[in-house]
Amino acid sequence: MTDVLELDDIRLALPHRGGDRTLLRGVSLSVAPGEALGLVGESGSGKSMTLRTVLRTEPRGARVTGRVTLDGQDVRRLGASALRRLRADALAMISQNPRAALNPVLRVSQFLVEGLCDARGESREAATRRARDLLAQVGITDVDRCMDSYPHQLSGGMLQRVVIAAAVAGSPRLLLADEPTTALDVTTQSEVMAILDEQRRERRMAMLFVTHDLELASAVCDRIAVLYAGEIVEIATPDQLHSAPRHPYTRLLLDSRPSLTAKTPVLPVIPGRPVAAYEVGDGCAFAARCPWSAPQCADGEVTLAHHADRAVRCRRSDDLAGELAHATGPEATA
Repeated sequence: MTDVLELDDIRLALPHRGGDRTLLRGVSLSVAPGEALGLVGESGSGKSMTLRTVLRTEPRGARVTGRVTLDGQDVRRLGASALRRLRADALAMISQNPRAALNPVLRVSQFLVEGLCDARGESREAATRRARDLLAQVGITDVDRCMDSYPHQLSGGMLQRVVIAAAVAGSPRLLLADEPTTALDVTTQSEVMAILDEQRRERRMAMLFVTHDLELASAVCDRIAVLYAGEIVEIATPDQLHSAPRHPYTRLLLDSRPSLTAKTPVLPVIPGRPVAAYEVGDGCAFAARCPWSAPQCADGEVTLAHHADRAVRCRRSDDLAGELAHATGPEATA
C-alpha cells in the first residue's frame, strides 16, 4: 500500500546573524492511508515545524532539504498553482487556536459555504446543505444557531467542531492536526478528539497529529514518533512505547507524567534542560541529559535504526532494553 505522506531526511535551517540555525535534523517518517501518526516531544523539538514543511509554510528565508511526497507528488518541487490544487484536494489543517482559523466578521454559514463553493465548485444551495450536514456530523445539535453565529458567539469547543467540519469537507487524504485541543478543557478535549477520530476512520484519512500529551497521542494514534532536538528518536505503537520503550528520552517522558493511582512525593523530571537542534554537537543529542549515557554516545552521528515494526536512535538501545522497560533513570528525580 502506497503511503499518503513520506518525509525523507528533512532538514531545515533559518538564517541568523551568527550563522544559520538548524531546527530539523533529518526527519524521516511515513503515514499510510487511514493511519494516525502522533508527533510527541517537548516545546522546540520540531513538531510544528515538521508540519510546516509539508504545507510549505516554513518561515521566509528557511533552507529546506530532503523530500516531502504527498499523494505521490513531491511537495517541495511543485509550482504555486499545483501546490494550491494539492492543498485543496489532498490536504487539510487544524490548528491550535480555532478562532485564528475563522474570519471574525463572517458568520459560520458564510465561512463554510464560501469555502465549499471555492474548493469544490458547488452551488450555494448544495454547499449550504452540505455545510449543515457536516456540522451535524461533528456533533453540533443546534445547526441553525451555529450557522447564523459569528465566531465570538461560540465556545472554543463549538469553534473547533466548525474547523473540523471545514477540514473534512473536501475529503482530504491527509489531515494535519497541530495540537487541536490545547485551548480546550479536558471534557471538551475528549469530545473533540472522539469526533476527529471518528471522522478520520469513516473517511480513511491519514492524520499527522502533533501534541505534548503522550496519553492523548496513545488514545488516538496508531503509531507515535518521539522528537527531540529536531530529530526523531523513536517510532513505535502506543503499546510498544508504554510497555517497552527503547530510547531513554521516551522512558523519562513516560516517568514524568502525573499518575492518578501512584503516590509519588516528588514528580520525576528529566534532568538538565532541552537543547535546540542548532545546539547539538557530535554524538547523541540527548547524551548530556541521559542517566544511561556512555562514552560511545558522544562519538559521531547516531542514526535511526529500524527493527521490524519500530525504530530507535540510540546506540545502547539493545543493552538497555530490559532496564528501560521497567526502571526510572537513577538521576531522573529532582
